[in-house]
Amino acid sequence: MGATSDRRALRLFNFYRMVLGGSLVTLLLIPVASLPFINHDSSIFGITALIYLVLSIGFSFGLLRKEASRQVQFVFQMLVDITVLSLLDYSSGNSPGIFATLTLLPVIFAGFWQPGRWTQLYAVLAIVGIVAASLSAQRFLGHSISVADIGVLALAHLTIALVSGVVGRSVEESRALMGERELDLQSLTQLNALIVQRMEEGVLVVDKQDVVRMINPAAAELFGIRPENALHRPLVELSGPLAELLRNWRLGQPLNAEKILPLRIQLTATGPGRNQRALMMLENTEQQDSRLQREKLAALGRLTASLAHEIRNPLGAISHASQLLAESPAMSDKEQPLISILLNQVRRLNRLIQDVLTLSRRKVPRWEDIDLSAWLQGLQEEWRLSWPDLYRSLRVSIEEDGVPVQVRADPDHLRQLLTLLLDNALRHGAPEQGEAIIRLTLYRAEPNATPCIEIWDNGPGVPRDIQAMIYEPFYSTRHEGTGLGLYIARELCEANYCELRYCEGMRYSAGNRKGGCFQVSFPMERPVTAVNDVKETASAS
Repeated sequence: MGATSDRRALRLFNFYRMVLGGSLVTLLLIPVASLPFINHDSSIFGITALIYLVLSIGFSFGLLRKEASRQVQFVFQMLVDITVLSLLDYSSGNSPGIFATLTLLPVIFAGFWQPGRWTQLYAVLAIVGIVAASLSAQRFLGHSISVADIGVLALAHLTIALVSGVVGRSVEESRALMGERELDLQSLTQLNALIVQRMEEGVLVVDKQDVVRMINPAAAELFGIRPENALHRPLVELSGPLAELLRNWRLGQPLNAEKILPLRIQLTATGPGRNQRALMMLENTEQQDSRLQREKLAALGRLTASLAHEIRNPLGAISHASQLLAESPAMSDKEQPLISILLNQVRRLNRLIQDVLTLSRRKVPRWEDIDLSAWLQGLQEEWRLSWPDLYRSLRVSIEEDGVPVQVRADPDHLRQLLTLLLDNALRHGAPEQGEAIIRLTLYRAEPNATPCIEIWDNGPGVPRDIQAMIYEPFYSTRHEGTGLGLYIARELCEANYCELRYCEGMRYSAGNRKGGCFQVSFPMERPVTAVNDVKETASAS
């Protein structure tokens, strides 16, 4: 038995002792001639009954538990029971009588509480006590004894003792098995709790009243609350749309998952039906996309590192040998164009490798608050000196409407993104006739809208049947193109949580659908002044 069961069993048996001792003392104080097992004339009977009552009270209040273990107390109590009942049987004037029969109760109780050899020992002691009481009553009091009664009682005690051995082993094995199962269950529960707490996905468990019973840190972070503050709270206090979604799921109605975007939810019933406890797996799709993007870039980085080593060295040797051949006096005029083609292809391959390396070396964004107006003006001056071909065709316009356009992004990534888009417009956006014009515009569609940068060209644009493929790696409409420019541009946008999309250049073409336009929108916007104040405060401190 466990500790709790031990205490309850001992208290129950002590209560039986108190009732028995109290009844005997009460019957001694009230003479009743019709009860032959009560001996009013024997002083031994009265003293023994009184001592038994006192000891029972002492056992019930735990007078001995402070100094001895429960096992020691139980052995002592069993010896007291057998001794007292034997003395009462001796002094009752009718031995063996009812008190000899009552010795079966302690033996039976021992068979449940302490089965096996201990119960067999108690049975033997009880038989010895009965025989000793009967023989003493015959010799000293002149009572006649019934051998048959003694034999039946002895047989009953031995049967209980033998059965307790079999039952005891079964009980001990069951108890050990239950202990192991309990430990396994506790270990499994702790393991499950540890796994749930460390999961990157959010885990939320609610009961049938939609009250939160378990939540891991990932789920609590999605709600912007600490896990301990979310427990035992109604789900509607954390998220009204999520609580409505759960109610519809319990009723079997169609779910409108758009209300909880960008979360993706998986609902599972942990009981016999949907009206019981429910397990919700919550996942932020934006974080998952970012994690997949990092894994993809890591794999691509390992590939490109090997590619650069294996291709660039022989490519450099081919380029050097071609230049030497071009300078050789033995080369005829007819062979010179072949050398030119060879050098052009070498430069194309080298540009392809450079684009792939640029993609693989893309690092985690280094976030900064950028005033796009001033930043673009400085970049335009830089292009005037370093990129004259672009500067001649570029028209930059900033539509602020008196409100500074400020975003949070990586300036190096943003510089590389605009360079790729402008180079794409310069290469592929030139018209068949007339002057090439490239417009770079910074604007807001509405005063409270997110800022956008548009790069428009007056070229032929992108046919609609291939617009879905322009972001695929190594896809290009020109033979000399690498097909990685727009792919890298989109990857840079995703790393900075921006959106890149292609649209018709209707803002500037005045009804003429010719021309292509790439639009970069910035969903993350923060004021520059607050960040600068924080930096200045930190520097001053």
